[in-house]
Amino acid sequence: MALDIEPITPFLGAIVRIAPEDSIANGVPGQLLDALERHKVLLFPQIHMSDEIFLKLTAAMGEKHEVAATDDGSEVSGKGIFRIARDKDDRTQREFILGNDFWHMDGMNYSVPVKATLLKCEKAPAEGGDTGFANLHAAWDALPDDRKRQLEKLKVGHCLSACLRRLHEHPTKEDFARWDAVFSRVEHPLVWKQQSGNASLLIGSTANDIAGMSEAEGRALLDELLEWCTQDRFTYRHKWSDGDLVIFYNSGLLHKSYPYPDSAGRVMHRTTLKGTESTGAEIPESAAALY
Repeated sequence: MALDIEPITPFLGAIVRIAPEDSIANGVPGQLLDALERHKVLLFPQIHMSDEIFLKLTAAMGEKHEVAATDDGSEVSGKGIFRIARDKDDRTQREFILGNDFWHMDGMNYSVPVKATLLKCEKAPAEGGDTGFANLHAAWDALPDDRKRQLEKLKVGHCLSACLRRLHEHPTKEDFARWDAVFSRVEHPLVWKQQSGNASLLIGSTANDIAGMSEAEGRALLDELLEWCTQDRFTYRHKWSDGDLVIFYNSGLLHKSYPYPDSAGRVMHRTTLKGTESTGAEIPESAAALY
């Protein structure tokens, strides 16, 4: 089966038109993986895929990531799907979802980040709630060579508190302890050179500090790089409709949700694929056991 693929922007995104059941037909998941590597974001407009086919497609594309922290006890979670909605009772889970409003890469608590994410829209938000994507490979390629050489020497610390403390005017010691219990500081190379020959800057909301720099100097560099990578020319912003499916290549992107109120009613179903390539980060045994 030849896929109908239409690029969205020169740097990022493509529309795929296919029936839900055809997405898991023999040979198609492999074609989708190839298209994902090229376009980084695949949009299936209003495909209205069932959870059952969603899980089959996930399994056909790779090994699904099981993350205990996203299990909210719902029927959907019982299937192995993360239900993203603002109606969570658990404080940390609600914060996870609110933290999605900042640019980030999934899986910075692992030495091998998530490869890709499948995200389908069960209920489109009444207002706000778009999802943005920024192509890190294209942003890196556009940097001057002398700047690349400077950045290649640096290491960056990532932790959950770097993101979630933004949600609180005065976070407490208990808040920091709760966040560190899920994802304490992990040090990655700032520049992740991948086997494909591409590179990603490991930045975003969980990026806390640059090793060997003062807090102010490190923060200034991280803010500068984030501004560079999220220029309009490297980004695509998707406005959700009921039934849309998006698959995105996590290891080459930053992504975020644009703010929306609880009353917007936004409900998404998400699965993630395990990565296969390490950044070179060393995860302490005490931390690795949590993940």
